[in-house]
Amino acid sequence: MARQKYKVIAVRRYSVEGESGREIVLKIGEPIQPASPSGSWTCPVFLDGLEPDIQYAEGVDAVQAIQSAMRHARHALDNCGLPITWLGQEPGDIGLPLPIDGPFGLWFQRRLEKLVDDETERVGEIVAAVLKERARRKRGP
Repeated sequence: MARQKYKVIAVRRYSVEGESGREIVLKIGEPIQPASPSGSWTCPVFLDGLEPDIQYAEGVDAVQAIQSAMRHARHALDNCGLPITWLGQEPGDIGLPLPIDGPFGLWFQRRLEKLVDDETERVGEIVAAVLKERARRKRGP
């Protein structure tokens, strides 16, 4: 696709651990409507400081194009080999979760979502129990 101007709709700045002053800037552009009804929407995604060119993620509509742009950014950041940080989190925690979807239809997607929800609740209960025990130990017998 020919390089063209685009309107930035979202920006996120990342640091590289151990490289003071180095920054990677994720810019996601406004989705571009296809010229024909049968064409794909495209969403510009640019990782300034990592990829030299604007990439274009595709989707059947504007929302899917944005989701594809975020998935592209996640993949590029995860696979660049740099210890990228965001908001002081541990390297690799870039705040771009992968969507839960699968190749087996809605029933499978819902099953995966329920597994994630159940595991999140279970771990939350474990953390709460550990914190409660720590507080009890600090108070003493």
